Amino acid sequence: MYIRRDKSNLHFGRQARRRGSRSLLVIWSITMLLALAVLWRFNTVQSWVLASVGTNTTPTLDAISRAKLGERAYLAGNLEAAIQHYEQAATQNPDNVNILFEYGRMLVYRSYAGRSFFYHAEKALEVARHAVEIAPESAQAQALLCLALVANGRAEEAISAGLIAQQLAPDYAEAKAYLATAYYYAGRPNQALQTADAAVKLNPDSVDARRALALALAYVGQFSAAVQQYERAIQIHPRLDVLYFELALYYKALNNYDASIAAFDQILAMEPENVKAYVRKCETYFTMRQDQAAQEACEQAIQLDPDYPEAYRQLGMVQYTRRNYEGAIESFEKCSELQTQQGVPLINQEIECYYVRGLAHTLLARCDEAWPVLQTALQMNPNEHIKGLINQGLMSCVNYGDFSIDQIPTPIPPTPVPPEPIGVF
Repeated sequence: MYIRRDKSNLHFGRQARRRGSRSLLVIWSITMLLALAVLWRFNTVQSWVLASVGTNTTPTLDAISRAKLGERAYLAGNLEAAIQHYEQAATQNPDNVNILFEYGRMLVYRSYAGRSFFYHAEKALEVARHAVEIAPESAQAQALLCLALVANGRAEEAISAGLIAQQLAPDYAEAKAYLATAYYYAGRPNQALQTADAAVKLNPDSVDARRALALALAYVGQFSAAVQQYERAIQIHPRLDVLYFELALYYKALNNYDASIAAFDQILAMEPENVKAYVRKCETYFTMRQDQAAQEACEQAIQLDPDYPEAYRQLGMVQYTRRNYEGAIESFEKCSELQTQQGVPLINQEIECYYVRGLAHTLLARCDEAWPVLQTALQMNPNEHIKGLINQGLMSCVNYGDFSIDQIPTPIPPTPVPPEPIGVF
């Protein structure tokens, strides 16, 4: 190999030393500049180093960015994620009424997933009250309070809040929509229909306005018109499951069971593990007298969520009809046990899990078990039809000679019950 000695580092003499000193000076200068740059950019370098070793250094998003993520999740139909994002946004900026409003709406919509999700409605009421406290003159805050009160079964109070919201902002469609919903639950169909129609005229693209009008139309028996409003609302927001649940109920009211099943299948296409959709399919198949398909749907719901009381209630109904009384009793017991564990008040629990269970016991000649269950059912404010079935069960135990007719309690006078929220449970 030929080595060029003029390029070698092995130099001797004065010239070589002078060049070496100059090189050291250059290296030292560069090193100092790099050190100063590192100090100046310490935070950036620190983030890069921490990231290189796997430490999570994702910058904290501000409240508005979090709220935008919440909106994105809502439009995607993921209410749980939407709630999480809006909750964080509200924590970061607790005085932003816009954020509080959207947070409250998400909570209310999620509360429709079942009785055990009612705590979301209670949380929505807390959020709404906070919004009104910090901004009493905000139509948004008052409208949210109206919606939250409706979700908590307090329709008359909700009307007051809705009227205030309407006075503060006469052209605010959501205020009228929630007021119309309050009228609906308060049993005032004419006012519900008029107010909901005004809401839709103010904003034809408001999902809440369309839904309010659909409910009002259904209240007066115009099911076909209600279906049209739901279909329009779904065009606006095609991934909001509550719209499909309620639409399916009115398809059933029109005896269009295939369309009802298709609505639930659409929910399952978007969310394959939606337990409520399987329970509703079970109910629909049960109505169609397709008991095997009904039982399979209920069992699928229980497999997805073993703590979902409504699934056991409907499975028990199918088993009872199929004369599997032992299985029905087991399912109904699980239903009532779960609701009690989840803090659902007796008056709000699934009454079938009591009175039908009692009837199943009587058919098996087990009056010792039937009697207390049927008496409990009488405390749940049953309607006249159910009350008659309960009394038949008690009388059968009297006929068996196990109990005296004097032991049948005098039913408590029925108390007015507002219409059950359509599509909620």
